[in-house]
Amino acid sequence: MNARDIILGSGPSGVAAAKALTARGRDVLVLDAGLEMDASAKALRDRMGAAEPDAWSDEDREAIGAVRRSEKSDSIQPFGSDFLFRLPEEMAEYGDPQSVHALRPSFAKGGLSNGWGASVLPYHERDFDGWPITLDDLRPHYQAIAQMIGMSGQKDGLASLYSGIGMDDAQPLPASRQARELLARMDRKKQALGQLGVHYGASRQAIAPGCRACAMCLYGCPYRLIFNAGYEIERMAADDILRYQGSAIATGFSEHATGVTVHSNQGEFQAERLFVATGVLPTARLVLSSLGLDAHEVTILDSQHFYLPMLHSWSAGDPAVEPRHTLAQAFWEINDPAVEDHVVHAQLYTYNDTYAPDMRQRFGPFAGIAKPLIEAMSRRLIVAQPFLHSDVSPAIGARLDGGKLAYRRIDNDRTAAAMDRVKNRLAQVARMAGMLPLTPLMRPGSLGSSFHCGGSFPMRDTPGTGETDMLGRPAGLKHTHIVDASIFPTVPAPTITFSVMANAHRIASAA
Repeated sequence: MNARDIILGSGPSGVAAAKALTARGRDVLVLDAGLEMDASAKALRDRMGAAEPDAWSDEDREAIGAVRRSEKSDSIQPFGSDFLFRLPEEMAEYGDPQSVHALRPSFAKGGLSNGWGASVLPYHERDFDGWPITLDDLRPHYQAIAQMIGMSGQKDGLASLYSGIGMDDAQPLPASRQARELLARMDRKKQALGQLGVHYGASRQAIAPGCRACAMCLYGCPYRLIFNAGYEIERMAADDILRYQGSAIATGFSEHATGVTVHSNQGEFQAERLFVATGVLPTARLVLSSLGLDAHEVTILDSQHFYLPMLHSWSAGDPAVEPRHTLAQAFWEINDPAVEDHVVHAQLYTYNDTYAPDMRQRFGPFAGIAKPLIEAMSRRLIVAQPFLHSDVSPAIGARLDGGKLAYRRIDNDRTAAAMDRVKNRLAQVARMAGMLPLTPLMRPGSLGSSFHCGGSFPMRDTPGTGETDMLGRPAGLKHTHIVDASIFPTVPAPTITFSVMANAHRIASAA
């Protein structure tokens, strides 16, 4: 099967590239592993999505989130299915057997958008330092992606800091009482917070209108309102806008005078242009092996994150019974060179039903005795998740070893001090807002666990070996474009997916 353009992967960068290419009238074929959730999970999703929350059965309510509410409360299994991180047979040994990092590839249809937190922000203009493109280059593509993903939010104190996307017509999600009170208290301290370089506001989310505030966001939206690249790919294929072929695992590619040959488990495919959107780890393996860079080590940049729990002092009723969404409710941004050279981004989460199981796990054998305390604390808990720029974060070195990726950790001697400065500033802000920051319980995220990773084949004005030009083409190639986060020169602190999609859309619009 041939096409003018072939896209490898159906995740956010793949669907963004597909949108731009099909808008130009190009003939597009998406080759994808395309793993899907189990039939029982699909049936659960469809059954719940066909009814309003007050009509759901107790059995379905329990089934949708049983895994994540267990002592394995960090597990991401949409509707109870493990398809998000399941490995195809051809990739059975894929991953990190040395446990160097927590970054994991997804071979699901829609990629990581099946289980992401849906938070979206454009990058700050300073985040493009060292890039061959600027905020102005991405601005129209941010707008195009915002229209596709159903961006929610409102024009508030974040709008002037992040000018990459206008929020005039955006609508916010229904906020929890805890979040409304938190932002109201911050409004009363707005001038003092401004002197600390703190900007704040409601979260921006890739969610279509119609949220039922059913509190199931962390388990999978039964109404399919959270943006999922797989749903969009399915719609485009059904409407004959593009062609989609699942169960296709690309094993390599080679350029020739008139285009590209893709080698896969389903044979060879010919195209004028190839767009690689397979995700950071699969892209590293595919590109290194295809270009014969067996001795070349790539550096996968990370955005170090951590969790800072805080207890609020105000009364907000019982948050467990109010209608609410359970994604990030608010964003805090620190724009102060005394804290960090680049903007620090933090996502604020109010109550959800995974807090108590997580706390029970940490209390260990004393969890039974401490149950009343755990339940009370979980209902007053607000958790901040800050992210740092890759300049002050550790990284992952990756190279081919016998056809597989071998990894090593690359420490950064600036990370500990940066986390400490950010923690102290966040604690200061928390106290001003009437919260008790539990700084001794701060928990750093492991390397790669935020999935805000990239930079293995960075864009450069003049690319060398292992680098790409501003259209994502590896040095020496003309018809092959990498469009996922692998080509980011740095990984800034704000949410990564929105910028990955905008950049993929830019490249596919210009290629």
